[in-house]
Amino acid sequence: MATVRPPRVYLIRHGKAEREHAHGDAARRLSPDGRARFQKLLAEAGPSLKVLRILTSPFARTRQTADLLAAAVHAPVEEVEELAPGRSTGRELLRLARGAGDGTAVVGHNPDVAEAIAIAAGHTEEVKPGTIAAVELHPDGPKLAWLRRPPRED
Repeated sequence: MATVRPPRVYLIRHGKAEREHAHGDAARRLSPDGRARFQKLLAEAGPSLKVLRILTSPFARTRQTADLLAAAVHAPVEEVEELAPGRSTGRELLRLARGAGDGTAVVGHNPDVAEAIAIAAGHTEEVKPGTIAAVELHPDGPKLAWLRRPPRED
């Protein structure tokens, strides 16, 4: 009898963003460096990403990160207000991912993403901009399957 894999979701912190924007924090976009690093990480992680749908914060930098992911995995993107900064906790983010189902990627902000990854890992992890974590949703709680960070700055 084959072993059934638990549902897997992906928690993603948006890529490195520009420091400021004339229209405020929500309008801050990915920096050219942040875009390049996230694209490189996607190319490396590609075969291990089994993304079926993408939920993202409506902020520009997260939407741009989600759009890069969508282009790589051919999955639809949906903006979710609860993923905006300060709107949820790590536990709420995990609950949202569980409810969205297997293959969902959630693109958000710290501290929510880092808190959710820490819950799944059982310890604190460094969650730099552009980090991708695969989390298995076991009946007894989430477990970190793997974590990939963007390449280091030169």
